Amino acid sequence: MIPRFSAYLGLWSLLLCVCSAGCGLFEPRDPEEPSQSSLNFKPPTEPSIVIANLQSAIEQKNAANYTNCFADPIKGHAPFVFTPSPEAAGLYTAALESWTLGDEQAYFENLIARSSAQAFSSLSLTATGSTVSADSVVYGYDYTFVFEHGDPGFPKTARGTLQFTLRASQSNFWMIQRWVDFKTTNDISWSHFKGRFSN
Repeated sequence: MIPRFSAYLGLWSLLLCVCSAGCGLFEPRDPEEPSQSSLNFKPPTEPSIVIANLQSAIEQKNAANYTNCFADPIKGHAPFVFTPSPEAAGLYTAALESWTLGDEQAYFENLIARSSAQAFSSLSLTATGSTVSADSVVYGYDYTFVFEHGDPGFPKTARGTLQFTLRASQSNFWMIQRWVDFKTTNDISWSHFKGRFSN
């Protein structure tokens, strides 16, 4: 009996060693880098999902998810175009006159860098109208953009009206291809944030 028990014990020990030295199936994953896309980004198979992804990315301060909401020629879209509010364009002419997707990403990353992880950020939207055509959707919104940052003397809230033009790529994923911003209140517009945090 003893030799047979020893054989079983040896076999179990061998299996245990193999499992523990295996592919790491039961080991915890490394935490995801904050700059990477996360599961909170839903595949934008409908225009409304793009808007929800944008709001979520702002609330979570996730630069990768934020950038993925905008048109990228690599993904089969025309280049992203941003038209700032006239007031901000006059104040930040050099930064805003030839705005690109790269500028959009850099501005948001700079804004995140000047904000603590616990600081509040949000985008509230009130729909003002929409137009649907064969290859695009245009949404109009009154917005309140709040982003708590560490830049003294600069407001943390922007309000205004914007217009998003969304188009679908060849893979039928929707993205914001054009953004027009308007200052409609006494507060700064979102364009002012972009100009201030562009570098």
